[in-house]
Amino acid sequence: MTWNLGYNTDLGYTYGYYREQDPSWLDLCALIKGAAPPSLWAGDQLRYLELGCGQGLNLCLIAACHPQIEFVGIDFNPQHIAHAQRLAHTAGLHNVRFIEGNFVELGRAWPAELGRFQYASAHGILSWIGRTARDGLYACLDAALLPGALGYFSYNTLPGWLSTLPVQHLLRLWQTREGLSSLKAIELGRARFETMIQVNAAMCRVLPAMRARIGQLAKHDRSYLVNEYLHEEWTAFWFDELAAEMSPHKLTYLGTAAAGDWYLPVMLLPDWRAILNQYEDPIIRETMFDVLINQSFRRDLWIKGQTPLWLEDQRQAILNRRCVLLNRPQPKAEGQNPYQFNTSLGEIQGKPEVYGPLYEAVAAGPKTIAELMHVPVGTPATGATPAANLTLGDVLKAVGLMLHAGHIALVHEVKSDKPAKSLNRTIFNAVLAGGPYRHVIASALPWVLMVSDVDLMLCGLYLANPKVNAQQLAGLWVDRLSSLGRGLIHEGQSLTSRETMLPRAQELATVFIERTFPTWQRLGVI
Repeated sequence: MTWNLGYNTDLGYTYGYYREQDPSWLDLCALIKGAAPPSLWAGDQLRYLELGCGQGLNLCLIAACHPQIEFVGIDFNPQHIAHAQRLAHTAGLHNVRFIEGNFVELGRAWPAELGRFQYASAHGILSWIGRTARDGLYACLDAALLPGALGYFSYNTLPGWLSTLPVQHLLRLWQTREGLSSLKAIELGRARFETMIQVNAAMCRVLPAMRARIGQLAKHDRSYLVNEYLHEEWTAFWFDELAAEMSPHKLTYLGTAAAGDWYLPVMLLPDWRAILNQYEDPIIRETMFDVLINQSFRRDLWIKGQTPLWLEDQRQAILNRRCVLLNRPQPKAEGQNPYQFNTSLGEIQGKPEVYGPLYEAVAAGPKTIAELMHVPVGTPATGATPAANLTLGDVLKAVGLMLHAGHIALVHEVKSDKPAKSLNRTIFNAVLAGGPYRHVIASALPWVLMVSDVDLMLCGLYLANPKVNAQQLAGLWVDRLSSLGRGLIHEGQSLTSRETMLPRAQELATVFIERTFPTWQRLGVI
């Protein structure tokens, strides 16, 4: 066995951000399930551990949003850690550090200097490592987690992955038996599956969901595809299987960290609810919920010994949480309901007479959950309904869907916005140099925003040349794109020469200066 323990390291992992790992998000999820989050009982000594931190961008973004928390990221891939350490150093982040470490070795002897933590997270890791490494990860959690700590784990789930199990198996088989590089295995494998679909191979016929999965291969980042499919060991879990693995390590399932799924069981079709309600055992019930909706990916919150939280304390802690509007949904067609939310169950329609006033309220500024309970709602026929008709459950269901859709953000206070703005500057400069980042922090909230590389490059150039107009900014941008060997895409056409790029570049630069830049100033991006 080599140092990678069967994990494919041909390409580094993607440069992503996963909002469910944010402590503020985890705290609210815990509160809704009646558990006291660490922020209520640990004072100002909060510590957060990410196992399998990848490139480290995710943890740097979260750390910059929470400068009062100490963060530690661990990954066994030196390429990942080298990038993470450089990013944190360049941005001047003093509350995060990265360590190259193997779960198996760390689990055998957890370094005393790493200490213990109130939060731990592992995004996707459980599905991509073998049992030996997984046992090492659990041993790390045994040593690192304090009583009452929260653990976030996301992983591939059955039955939703059943139709794709052959895809992973065959891709890996072709790679190993034919000696293919990882990229070649992905490209050749995609072509082979497309041929099998075209000839209506029996396997593809009886597993119709496989067609959609194959169709998505061409749209995904190659680093993601290699890391998703081409490991020596790969596991999609039934929920009860993972619960059985967690149990010996004193970890109890608390609830979903997918905000859009907080109240999903009560939204099931009546016949489905009747099936689910047959089961009282929580493990069977959760597994059967996955069966009913064909769950393929779970974002779970677990707890190591639940800290008591009395009912009134829970209610007050929830009521004091604040949220603010990021963007308001627009109807896809004239006369269509704009309040449509994609969940694990499918698309859910929000009532305009309820969601319209709620969006208006958060658009006016940050609002607590308590304040949202007093927003007048009603129907066009009856007019406003008394605020008492909007229950805490109603508001939390709406807030969960709005958070899940990325329409609102959770707001918390920090003493300084310098870490967030410093990281943003580092990101602007890196993207100008050809870096792959696509996120910045709205330090006024603070909250991480997903943005385009277009706006990141334009912002970096505009900050360096604040007196230029749109035409001049466009020229600077086109010159930078040319130096990177890149062009623009407009209406399906590739623009590569300076003459063809400039008109489109000026259009985008004008929008940036007139709209995006003032918005980013208001949000504290710059």
